[in-house]
Amino acid sequence: MAETPRRQEGLQRVQIGLTGLAGVVLLVGLANIVIEKARMDDAALPPPVVPTLSQTQNAVSPKEPLAELGVQPAPEQAPIVPDLQPDPNIRKPIDRDPAQQQR
Repeated sequence: MAETPRRQEGLQRVQIGLTGLAGVVLLVGLANIVIEKARMDDAALPPPVVPTLSQTQNAVSPKEPLAELGVQPAPEQAPIVPDLQPDPNIRKPIDRDPAQQQR
């Protein structure tokens, strides 16, 4: 009783399909085990401690919240670039065309 090539090909496809299905079931089971383990570890950890503000700090609202977070410098810490300050010895405006100033 010789098997035909068509029957062999069909059996091979069934074997490959069942192997793939078993692999997917194995991966889903493994992922479920990992997720459950992570949930158990999270439940075992104590909740994070949040520092509370005292009454005096809570009464005053922050004026510069970005400066407190360190995103931008505070106004008193802002650097002053001396090159950008106007020269006090200049008496005439320098933003006009010299030809227009002579008129």
